[in-house]
Amino acid sequence: MQNIIYGRNPVIGALESPRKKPLKLYLQKDIQGEVISKIVDLANRLNLPLVRLDKFALQKIAGYQARHQGVLLVYEPLGNPTWKDILIKAKSKRDSLVVFIDSVEDPRNLGAILRTASAFGVDGVITSKAHTAPINSEVIKASAGEMEKIDIVQENNFTGIVKQFRENNFWMVSFEAAAELSLWKMDFTRGSWGIIVGGEDRGVRKIIRSLCDYVVSIPMENLVSSLNVSVAFGIGLYEVIRQKRGSHSC
Repeated sequence: MQNIIYGRNPVIGALESPRKKPLKLYLQKDIQGEVISKIVDLANRLNLPLVRLDKFALQKIAGYQARHQGVLLVYEPLGNPTWKDILIKAKSKRDSLVVFIDSVEDPRNLGAILRTASAFGVDGVITSKAHTAPINSEVIKASAGEMEKIDIVQENNFTGIVKQFRENNFWMVSFEAAAELSLWKMDFTRGSWGIIVGGEDRGVRKIIRSLCDYVVSIPMENLVSSLNVSVAFGIGLYEVIRQKRGSHSC
C-alpha cells in the first residue's frame, strides 16, 4: 500500500529510513535551498523519480490542510516491528524503557510525544489502536521525521500487551495531575520501566491505570490546572532518563 509523507524533515527521515521504500519525490517548482539540495541528493542516490509541480498541484496531492513545505514523498512501508520484537529487544538490556500511549487523540500531540521519545532513545513505543490517533502524515510531520528512528507499533490488544510487559518485570508508571506521589520522589535507577501516556482530557483509562505500579504527579510552583500531555510526557521522560544515566555514571 502506498503512503505519503510531506514536510522537509519528515521526508529526509523517510529517505534515510530502512523501514520505508521510497517510490517518488514531488517538489514545488520554485523551491530551493540547502535542505532541498539535501533532499534531492538523497533522492538521486536512491535513483528516485523526481517530479516538479506548482504549489497548487502539490497541495492537491498532500491535502488542502497539509503544510507540505514544498516537499512530498510517496513510499511503501517495509516490514513493521511487532510488540514482541520490542519486548525481545527490551529484555536484552538490563534497564530498558518503553512508552505506552493509551489514548492520545490529537495528531500533533502524538507527533510531539514520538519526537521526544526518539530524542531520548526509548526502546520502543506501543499505542492503543482503538483509542489513539493513527500514525499518518500529520503525525509524522509533527514529529519532524524523528519517529522514523524508533520502533512504533499500533496494537488492538493494548491492555493485554501492557500485562505481558509487567509479567516480564517491567515497572509501569503514569502521570496524573491529582496523584499524591510526586515525580521527584520516584527512583527509576533500577530495572526496566514502561511509561504510560494518557489522553488529553480523560488521562489514562481506568483499566490501564489499574496496571500501573505508580501514578505520579509533576510538582508545579504555580497553580496551573494541567500541562499539555506532550509537555508532561517530556518532563516525566527526562526525569526517568536523568536518573538512569546518573546511576550508570557512578
